[in-house]
Amino acid sequence: MHRALLRHLGIGRCLAAIGGSLGGMQALQWALDHPGDLHSAVLVCATSRLTAQNIAFSAVAREAIMRDEHFHGGDYYATAERPDTGLTLARMLAHITYLSEASMREKFGRRLQHGVEPRRSFEVDFQVESYLHHQGESFLRRFDANTYLYLTRVMDYFDPLGSEDGLRRLHDVATRFLVLSFDTDWRFDTAHSRELVRTLAAHDVPVTFREIASPFGHDSFLLDVPEYHRTVAGFLRRALAEVRGATG
Repeated sequence: MHRALLRHLGIGRCLAAIGGSLGGMQALQWALDHPGDLHSAVLVCATSRLTAQNIAFSAVAREAIMRDEHFHGGDYYATAERPDTGLTLARMLAHITYLSEASMREKFGRRLQHGVEPRRSFEVDFQVESYLHHQGESFLRRFDANTYLYLTRVMDYFDPLGSEDGLRRLHDVATRFLVLSFDTDWRFDTAHSRELVRTLAAHDVPVTFREIASPFGHDSFLLDVPEYHRTVAGFLRRALAEVRGATG
């Protein structure tokens, strides 16, 4: 889809592709599949393969969707009902993994949603509960349950450098990489980035790595983290200078 858009716009080669999380995985695959397309790539909070813990979180989210009584084996489009309960729960679970404990403590603590005394019931009582319900319900307006299933499953199977054939493809890669992680991201923690960097460097692929301090967890790549923005901007300025220097 991205390459089709570039062709439509008459763009033959990109200065950089920048992707966070799944977007970073897409940028890595792009560089492998089409070595001449990208001068550089910025992979943020990304990974070259999911761990068992990553797969486990997605498995539970998918189960919530598929066990919804309105899922109908995925063929719910002709009915008046959608697996909204399952998709809401899937989003609530996933969203927990996008935050850090520090950011949740700072934002919510144990503050109550209503009044100063707990209701002591199974209804929403804490602010963090209300927040998760809001995230789940708002997700319904912009996402489809089957799409969620397929995207998470694609991520489970993603492992482009897990075979000898995949590693051989690195010899053709002409892309310069910047790999960034955040110190409070526990969904794709810094170990994911370091493993990717070691693999790229071992195959002589130009790569720069940096771990950035941020209190926001995996969601840091979506937020205003000044050092993150400065690092990306500096990398892009150098990339642009290289391209201009090469073209005279």
